[in-house]
This record gives sequence, structure tokens and C-alpha cells, in this order.
Amino acid sequence: MPRADAPLCPQAGAWRPCCWRRWRGCPAGRPPAPRSAPATSRRPPCQANNFSSVPAGLPPGARRLFLQNNVIGALRAGTFGPSTVTLWLYSNNISSIQPGTFRHLPALEELDLGDNPHLRVLAPDTFHGLRRLQALHLYRCQLASLPSAIFRGLHSLQYLYLQENGLLYLQDDLFADLANLSHLFLHGNRVRALSEGVFRGLPSLDRLLLHANRLVAIHRRAFRGLARLTILYLFNNSLAALPGDPLAALPALQFLRLNANPWACDCRARPLWAWFRRTRVSSSAVPCASPPHRRGTDLRHLRARDFDACPEEEEEEEGGEGEGEGDGGRRRGEEGGDGGGGAVMGTPGRALGRPGTLPAAPPSAFYRDGLPPHDLRGPQPRPPPSRDSRGPPGDARCPRPPCAPAAAAAAPRRPRALLPLLALLLPRL
Repeated sequence: MPRADAPLCPQAGAWRPCCWRRWRGCPAGRPPAPRSAPATSRRPPCQANNFSSVPAGLPPGARRLFLQNNVIGALRAGTFGPSTVTLWLYSNNISSIQPGTFRHLPALEELDLGDNPHLRVLAPDTFHGLRRLQALHLYRCQLASLPSAIFRGLHSLQYLYLQENGLLYLQDDLFADLANLSHLFLHGNRVRALSEGVFRGLPSLDRLLLHANRLVAIHRRAFRGLARLTILYLFNNSLAALPGDPLAALPALQFLRLNANPWACDCRARPLWAWFRRTRVSSSAVPCASPPHRRGTDLRHLRARDFDACPEEEEEEEGGEGEGEGDGGRRRGEEGGDGGGGAVMGTPGRALGRPGTLPAAPPSAFYRDGLPPHDLRGPQPRPPPSRDSRGPPGDARCPRPPCAPAAAAAAPRRPRALLPLLALLLPRL
């Protein structure tokens, strides 16, 4: 005797209980039930039935639909009922999704479209309106790119699976609306670079998997704002260096994998080496690929003297960076400030703590963006005074009006007043 809540499958014009635990679904070749068939269950699984389209007789009140492992080729609007909470469509032949297919599914929480190798293009509004969606699976498709607005409005999304596609790039603000996203899987694609704003808007992100891509460059601020990230995988890429210390923006990081990259253990390795010395992170080995005499050495085990021949600008870039941070500590030392009004971001006169100015940088932060190249070499001599300054050349405190007293200014003319008197006395001598 089947359970009252046993899943049903269409057979011979009626819905009958099917095996749920063994995932065998319904017998192939059976006609679907008519739309008017009574729905006595909320979980009608129809997986692995060789369906070429979504059955037309799905109960309108079904909450969980399992249509995976079929040969469905297209999804059309109006197919699924508004009560659907879980919808599995993975391992089909889906190549097109009609606009509006998911628009009227306000209760949908999980949507699995993975493993559809013919799915190459998604319309920008494919997932619009899914405000309760928590998990979206788009793995193992053939998506070479994603529309900029594809994830707009998915404020409840927590899990996003984009691995093993053909993604070539990720544009800025692609995930900007996903404030609750905790897991982002991007491994197994063909992404070559991470720009500054690619992960903007992800304050809740906990896991970021980027391994097995073709990464050669990561912007120094690509990870800015990921304050809760604990797991980062960057192994099996083409990274030779991480300029600008991008990992300094990850205060909660616990697990890091950087192996299987062609790391250059010359001066370019100094920011990453210094970061490892400042942090306690469980990391994979970071084997050097060059130069030849360091090949196979773990980058983390290099010594400070290995960087003795490196120019100073490499060492200056070791400091962490953060949002709105300035190089206040260094510039206060250069300009003789008392620590209460240091300049921010290389703009003298913008005192810290005043309305409309940037917040003070922590003492350990050194902001390098926006500064001219010579500022990276350390303190520079003060510029010469302006042309309309009549004070001593070395006095940088002298304002534009003449700062010498009037009597002192007339002193050089006194010898000239004695010349006529000397001319009268010389003949008498």
C-alpha cells in the first residue's frame, strides 16, 4: 500500500505512485495524464523517462518537480505552476529557454539547469522575478558569456554554480545584487583576468572557487569587500605573481590553494611572500617555477635576503589595501604632520575626520593607487618655492607675500648711499 504522500507519475491517463527512493521514475513511453487529472501529491518525479518536452499534465499544485535525465530540448512559458518550490532539469538537451518561463514562479527556491551542453545563451531577464531563489545551478553548460543583468534582483540567492562552462570573462558588477550569496563556484572555465569590480556587492561570500581557469592577472582590488570569505581556490591557473597584494583584503580567509601555477620567485613574489609572513592561513604549497635556481622551492619559505636586490618600490607595495584607505601614516611623516590631519589619497588639504573627507586609514595600510611613480620610492625632497615667493629659497613655510621685514629688505642699498661721500674724501687724502 503506497504512502499517502508518495510521488506520482503519469501512466495510462492517470497518476499512480512511483518509486521515490530508487529514482526510477515512470515507465517510458506512457502518455502523460490529462491536465484535469487530480493531484494527490506535491512531488511528481518524472526523471529518466526519455521525455523530449515537459509533460503537459503536471499537477498545477506540484511543489517539487524532478525532470532530470530526459531529452527535453526547450522550456516554454506557462509550463510550471506558481506553487513550484524545487525544479530539477539537469542532464537534458535544453538549448533554449523562452522569455518568461520562470517569471511567474514566486515560490521557487531551487532551480537546477546544469549539465545541459546545448545551453549556450541566456536572455538577460531569464531569472528575473525569482525573489525567493536560493540555489541556481548552471554548471556544465556551454555558456561563453553571461548578460550583465542576468542575476539582477536575486537578492535571496545563496548558492550559484557556474563551474565547467566556457566562460571567457566576468564583467564588473555581474554579481552586484547578490548580497546574500555565500557560495560561488566558477572553476573549470576559461577566465583569464579578474577586474577590480568583478566581485563587488558580495559581502556575505564565504567560498570562492576559481581553480582550473586560465587566470594570468588579478587586479589588486579584485577581492575588496569580501570580508567574510574563508575559502579561496586559485590553483591550476597561469598565475606568475599577485601584484599589489590582493589577498590583504581578505581578513577572514582560512583556506587558500595556490598550487599548480607558474609562480615567479623573483622580486615579483615579494608581496605574496610578505603576506604569508603576516597571516596565518592554511595554504597549499606554492612551488616556484622560476628562476631556475629556485625551481621547486616553496615561495612561502623564501628568506628576506632573497629580495635584497629588489628595488624599493616592490617593498613599498607590501602593505594591505582597503576601501577608502589612504597612505596617511607615510604622508604624515613626510609632511611633518602631528597625526591629526594627515592627507588622504595623495590630496593635501583633505584632513581626516572632517565632513566630506575620506575616513582615516589604519596604521598598517598603505594605499598605492593614484600616486605618481616617484612617491613609491619613499620621501622626496620638497619642491622649490613658487616664483612669487620672495623668502629664502629653502624656507617652505614662507607664504606668497614677502616675508622679510622692510628694514631687512632695504639693507642691501646702504652701501650705495656711501659712494658720493667717499668720492669727496679720496682727493683730500
